[in-house]
Amino acid sequence: MFKHDRLTAKEIKVKSAKAVKEAYFFLGLTLAFSYFVFWGPLALFKVPTISFVSDVKGPSWAIALYIVGGFVPSLLAIILTWKKEGFSGLRLLGRCIIQFKLGWRWYMFTFLIVIAGTTGQLAINKLLGFTFNGTLFWAQLGSFLPLLIIGPLSEEIGWRGYALGRLQTRWNALISSLIIGLVWALWHLPLFMMVGTSQYELGDSFIGFLIKMTASSILYTWLYNNTKKSLWSAILLHWLYTYAAQVVSSGITRTSLYNWLEISPYVIMAVVVVLIWKPKKLTRSQKSLGYTNNKGNNQFEKEHKQGKVVITVE
Repeated sequence: MFKHDRLTAKEIKVKSAKAVKEAYFFLGLTLAFSYFVFWGPLALFKVPTISFVSDVKGPSWAIALYIVGGFVPSLLAIILTWKKEGFSGLRLLGRCIIQFKLGWRWYMFTFLIVIAGTTGQLAINKLLGFTFNGTLFWAQLGSFLPLLIIGPLSEEIGWRGYALGRLQTRWNALISSLIIGLVWALWHLPLFMMVGTSQYELGDSFIGFLIKMTASSILYTWLYNNTKKSLWSAILLHWLYTYAAQVVSSGITRTSLYNWLEISPYVIMAVVVVLIWKPKKLTRSQKSLGYTNNKGNNQFEKEHKQGKVVITVE
């Protein structure tokens, strides 16, 4: 229990340092599992897995490693949350996932991000002299629901649900976004060398992918911070983006020029968001956006909601 109305600067610094260390540990462990346990060995030895863009199909054990590896961010976040905060932490995490009340404006922004990004990519494809069959969006609709699990739920509990809030106790929203974006892209790196993945089969540029993921990370943070840390906002954006990206990738004509230009819509949107909402919090709200450990801290939460405890983290 906190007996004082205001935390001291030293207490804030200690809590911030602990939270950031937890975020760094999570991000490092996630990369380690990707590189040395699940995806790295498959990429190193060129073991085929399964492809959604070609007829490649590897052994069942390789497919299992490929699929389970995709769940590492969320599984680690759940395990670490339970270890550090117990079931109270897991309950809070669960409430963030089903926090569907974003407000119509933020639902609109979420859809607009994907619509604008997809429209921009199709426009680039057309300007380069190629065509796109729009019926692919309907033809592949059967994969829409499964894609909720592959990507959104398998990753977002980790990136935004565990790491983002902790990073924001030390860094501003923009820097926190860039850190997650960098690790997020590096986590995918083995996929660019793994036979059967769309990144490998379509010859995607990793540098372009890194820039796009870093820019996208800013957009995810913007939604998360403006929807009272709703993890559903990140899951929904990831879900819509994954489906749109799958459809676009299956129908456009890839060239080296297109691979570089396709990142521009998301980079432009990220720059606009930073310029308008400012890098400190990516929101106009003045409330602290940092993470608070819930273990044994129910009284603190109650007093914080009543305005009796003030925490300010730059």
